[in-house]
Parts: sequence; structure tokens; C-alpha cells
Amino acid sequence: MIIGGSIAGLLSARVLSEHFEKVIILEREPIPEGPEARKSTPQGRHIHALLEAGLKTLDGMFPGMVQEMVREGADLIDMARDAAWLQSGSWKARYEGGPQSILVSRPYLEWKVRGRVTALPNVEVRQGYGVEELLTDASRTRVTGVRVKGPQGEQTLEGELVVDASGRGSRAPHWLEQLGYGRPEEEQVGIDLGYTSRFYERPAGFDDFKIMVVNGRAPESRRSGFISNVEGGRWIVSLNGYFGDHAPTDDEGFLEFARKLPAPHLYEYIRNAKPLTQPVTHKIPSSRWLHFETMARFPEGFVLLGDAVCALNPVFGQGMTVISMGAKILGESIARARTSPSGLHQGLSRSFHQELGKLIGAAWFLTTTMDLAHPEARGKRPAGLKALLWTIQNMIDLTSVDAKSCHQFYEVLHMRKGAEGLLQPGFAASLLGYSLKSLLIPRERRANLTTLPPTPGKQTRTGDKSLGAAA
Repeated sequence: MIIGGSIAGLLSARVLSEHFEKVIILEREPIPEGPEARKSTPQGRHIHALLEAGLKTLDGMFPGMVQEMVREGADLIDMARDAAWLQSGSWKARYEGGPQSILVSRPYLEWKVRGRVTALPNVEVRQGYGVEELLTDASRTRVTGVRVKGPQGEQTLEGELVVDASGRGSRAPHWLEQLGYGRPEEEQVGIDLGYTSRFYERPAGFDDFKIMVVNGRAPESRRSGFISNVEGGRWIVSLNGYFGDHAPTDDEGFLEFARKLPAPHLYEYIRNAKPLTQPVTHKIPSSRWLHFETMARFPEGFVLLGDAVCALNPVFGQGMTVISMGAKILGESIARARTSPSGLHQGLSRSFHQELGKLIGAAWFLTTTMDLAHPEARGKRPAGLKALLWTIQNMIDLTSVDAKSCHQFYEVLHMRKGAEGLLQPGFAASLLGYSLKSLLIPRERRANLTTLPPTPGKQTRTGDKSLGAAA
């Protein structure tokens, strides 16, 4: 049984379909037939990103689906060539040969995944079913099923494994406490983030970029903005602000917020574009990680995935990639357990959560470290934070003027390599030299803070130059 039919639940169903006679997805709300946002996923109406590792994982789970989306109007992009990215106040170098990503709306991607999953003969989706509690054996050491409330009233469902993919509103901490396991340690970084997004008609023949990110340097800037191509010849534009500085939902206020981003480029691109929808807002009070992997005891037959475990700051675009890779880890854990003499219920839950914790840990470290640069952010600050932020900022600035270093950074960001990729001698030496330079040379003379890099191989237009000068 899988609790929740969003991306995490669907990907769990896909990997578990290879190992179980039947997989049942229990979804509380009605599921739309088309690529429409669902009430239980308000973040679905906002911009989403898929890093290369996540894209490859999806392509492996659903062969041919990526190319199918491209045929239907999605853009498969080279991030280094097709992205115009102001990160922490400096523009990324642009070149050919970076990691790949695909630009689609969240409802469209979820619809494509749902179609593939529900076509599997041993997967069933039950709509209108809410899970009330976990069922266990007499010793309360193994979860054996769930009690649900649905269209036919209350009933119990039994099975070998229960996966909680119900999102940030998961009741698992309460259920575990009721069963005598206590509650997991909860780590939070308060950010009071607000997303305001709307769709625009993409200008005909536009090719300056396929995605633009404008993100200022903390703590001076609290705002960021995104323009991304999505299917249907549209742009999705998201404006984000920390600590209550949220973009308004009226036309004039939305544009004025965009005008006051750390660079003028995004505003210049959208101010004369045709809106297709009204702006909508989604608020995220904090990043949150529930440490199930460190609990002293944990029942067998029960695992959690997605935002039910860790809800990352979406500004950094890691959420769906971490979810897809977590689902892959789940499938691999089940495969190992099936061939183990001890069977499915001897340490599977604990070992899975420990592996998942390692995956989450790298993403959590990056996002929360950057957020804690804001003095208003609420959370535990690690020792040496100031030195760490100084090093990260120098690394980001280096990638604005050195394409080779930018490529090594992208390889780690998109999980082609682990964090050890940043310790390679060539990159480490470049960063050390740049950091020493930062002690002597002002930032504006050693990093690209103002000039929007053109698409590689394309002539820079007069308009691009004027925007760079205005910045």
C-alpha cells in the first residue's frame, strides 16, 4: 500500500510493481484526468526543476517518456548552454556540453508519470481513501497494513509493505508515537518563503534562453525570479521572496516586484509579454527534515519517501530529483531484501532510511547553508558558517568567469559526481587561487555581476548589451 498519489507515490509504485503481486495507491482526493494541478499539491502550480540525475532516473523507469514529452512540446536542454543564471549575484558562464534537464510544468510531468504507472497491470489507484492508522502485528514490531476511510466507509487493508508518500502533512510521526516508537528528531530552517507564479505566452521565435534564473546575493537580497519554457509554447514565471517579502497577485504588483529583482533582465522580458493566467501564491514556512534514519527503533514493513521525510527549499530545485533517486533506492533495497536469507522484514526499513538519509544530507547541507546566510533564517548554524559561506560565494563567482570550473560545479550540482568532484586537484587549485584573489581585488572586477552571457554560438544583440549595461 502506498499512501498518496503524487510524484513520490507514483514513483514508489513503479519500482515496487517489479517486486509485488499487487500495488495499491491510496489517494484521498479525486485525481484529474488531464495535466491539471491538484488541490493537495498547491506547489504544482509553480516552477519545478529536474536535475540530470533525476531525468536519467525517470528515463530509466519509463523508457521513451522523455522523448515523448519532447515530441509534445517540452524542451530537453543543455543547462550550460540554454540557462541564463544569475546565482548569488553573478552570472554563470555559458558553454556547450553541460548537464541535461527537461522543462515542463509539474501537472504535465505528473500526468505523464501517472499514465505510465496506472497502465501497469498490477498497480491499482483507489481515489477518495484516507489512511487513518497503521496496523501492526501483536508485538508491534511490523506494520501489516492500514485502516482506511473511503467511499465504502472504514475498512482494513493488509499487505507486506506500507509506503508513506503523503507529503508534508504526513501523520507518520503521530502514528509512530502511538505505537511506542517515539517521534523522529525534526530539523528545520525557517525561511517564510512565498512563491507567486503565472503563465505567459512565449514570444514567437524567442531563443535568448530556455530558462532564466535571477538570484541575488544573501543577505543583501531576499528575492529571486525564474522564467522557464514549458509545454504549450508558454513561459512559467515565478517570483520568490523570503521572510514575508512575497510578490503580490495583482498585475501591477507582480510586475513591480519583478522590476525590483537583483537584476533587471527578467522584468524586461516579461513586462510586454502576454499573461495567460492570474498570479497564484504558495507559501513555505520552513525547510524540514524528519530524521527517521536516526530513530532508536523503527517498525519493519513501513517506509517513507518524499516530503513526508524531507521538504527542501524549492528555490534550489532539488526536490523532484531527490524523490526520484529515493524511489530508485527503495526499489534496489527491496531487490536486495528479496534475495536475502533473512527476507523482506529483517532490517529493510532501517537500511532504506539510512541510505535515503545520505542522499538527502547532501542536498540539505547545500540549501540550508545558503539560507542561513540570511540572519532572519531560523535554524541551527554550524560552526565555521561564515568561512563556509565565503568559500561557497567565491566558488559561485569563479563559475561566472571560468567555464571549466563552471562545468565541474554543474557535474556535482546535477549529481553526475558526488561532492568529491569539488575536491579534484584542478578545481581545488582554481578555487584556491580565486579565493586569494578575492582578498585583494573587488568582486565587481573579478566576477561577472552585470553582463547577461549570450547563448553560445549566437551573436549578442544590441538589446542584450543594453540590458547588461543597465544591470
